[in-house]
Amino acid sequence: MPRKLEKPPDVEPPQEWFDEVRRRAEDMGVDGRCIEACAPRTAATVLWMKAQGVSNKQVSKRTGLSYGAINGLCWRHADTLETKRKEFSQKYAIAAQTFTDLLFDKAEQLAENPDQLVNISPDKLALTVGIMTDKAAQLSGMAGVVIEHRKGASISDAAKVISEARARIASKIRDGAIDAQIINA
Repeated sequence: MPRKLEKPPDVEPPQEWFDEVRRRAEDMGVDGRCIEACAPRTAATVLWMKAQGVSNKQVSKRTGLSYGAINGLCWRHADTLETKRKEFSQKYAIAAQTFTDLLFDKAEQLAENPDQLVNISPDKLALTVGIMTDKAAQLSGMAGVVIEHRKGASISDAAKVISEARARIASKIRDGAIDAQIINA
């Protein structure tokens, strides 16, 4: 299936991002068949979306590029993506802090006016408590996921033990049986 490079991207990166992708493509000496050379705006859009954590499926849907083309771009521009991901991560961290402050403000308002609790559904409260507890554990260095490895008998081992037990019981019954003859008088 041919690439749809003529399709204008739905998401436009800022001009400086486009310029950076084009400059890096020239520095790397990519050939004329690479997306950076034949569709630089599409390449910049792909990298812009990937830096924000957008999935390959969504990027492909918006740009018309194959997964292979998207992965190739990401491979060739890995250091640029990493730099931009760190920038986005910092922005999201700032936003998270802002919303955390708002959440605490809201909690204080609820503490001062408990009658307002009826307006909040229990599932939203439970979800908030769960997320906050998880984040507190992460920030304190506690494990977010605990994987337990147990070593024990398998089903086939259990079946073997049951079979051996039945054989022992049958043996005891045979050994304890008394031979007798019935005599008719």
